Amino acid sequence: MTIISEFLVSFIRIILCLFFITKEKPCFKNLLISVAGAGLSCVAVLFTDMPLLYVPLCEIIAVLLCLKLYGNTDRRKNLFFCIMYEIAVFLWSFIFGEALAVFSAINDFSDRTTLLGQLPLWIVNVAVIIVAVAIYKGVKITVKVVSLGTILTIFAVVILSDRPGVSEDMAFIYLVFSLILIAGIMVYRLSSQYETEKELAELKEKQADLLERDYNLLNKAYSENAKTFHDMHNHIGVVRSLLTAKKYDKAIEYLDDLQKPVSGMTTSVWTGDETVDYLINSRIAAAKNEGFSFETHIEFPKNTDICGADLCAVLGNLLDNAFDAVRKDSRRENRRISLTIRRINRMLIIKVVNTFNGEINISGGKLKTTKTSGGLHGWGVESARTAAAKYDGTITTTAEDDVFTAVATLSF
Repeated sequence: MTIISEFLVSFIRIILCLFFITKEKPCFKNLLISVAGAGLSCVAVLFTDMPLLYVPLCEIIAVLLCLKLYGNTDRRKNLFFCIMYEIAVFLWSFIFGEALAVFSAINDFSDRTTLLGQLPLWIVNVAVIIVAVAIYKGVKITVKVVSLGTILTIFAVVILSDRPGVSEDMAFIYLVFSLILIAGIMVYRLSSQYETEKELAELKEKQADLLERDYNLLNKAYSENAKTFHDMHNHIGVVRSLLTAKKYDKAIEYLDDLQKPVSGMTTSVWTGDETVDYLINSRIAAAKNEGFSFETHIEFPKNTDICGADLCAVLGNLLDNAFDAVRKDSRRENRRISLTIRRINRMLIIKVVNTFNGEINISGGKLKTTKTSGGLHGWGVESARTAAAKYDGTITTTAEDDVFTAVATLSF
């Protein structure tokens, strides 16, 4: 029974670590590698005199091999997460084992070769499974929550490592691991902050490019329109003379020439927000050039406190994903995109609906990129979610038949 328990404990830990990194179910090959990793760790614990530290090493190797099969090439990030994960599991197994020993006055909870020694491992696994299910259902585990858990871990390790049953060498290892864990959390927070600032800088740069491009187009249209209005009395005279002479075709042709400078502006959307106007109008022009329908239903509220860069991240990403899907749709006569922006009380709702005829990858209610070239997909699905989260918002995606729907909600 101890062999089976140790094997299952290690196998579950490997699978959970894979899920936390990929947010996807493992494939058959990954299950085989996980079985091999669990088998090696089981042998290391029960049939050799190897230190317990070889167990997390076997599991880390198994996870990294599985990630290589996934095509996940971010080796440093994967190795960092695996090490932090194994350290956390190792420390909490110690904490639960010593806590059970304190309350029951039985010391066998620290011996993994016994069934009682397997109990702390299963308690930790159950706790990690609960966290994994919560994440799969959309519950967000913030860095603050992880930091608080790390502090509690260190506090518990310091107290329990002084127990008489814990050797000085193991107590030292537990304390060192605790320091490594908190240092890892600090590095992760700094890295996350840097990545967020980098993505925001890229978003602002793209927004500036949009502003410059569309401002020049609008400025040109307004300049030509101003010239037309300046000479309006002359134009009216010409049209009147043509109508008097019953040259109706000539009059219509002359009026069409006058309308050309502002013809492109008549189909444009004007919400009062420059970011929204530029993003939507550029997509209207692109849809017209590519030959598919782009409908808009816009009621954009005035004086929101939503930052332009964040709005650019959310709306730009949703539209980019819709355009990518429509471009891949071979049924040219049915290709369409619909954009709806509505205000409900203090909530801004952005809804993008598009047809598709291809692969849509949704995991845990979240859209995943199907691109393999790396880099940002659109302006980054995660960037859009990060931007929406600043306003207590969410981004949800659904696919039914040949229609894909993405909805973003932002409070203001």
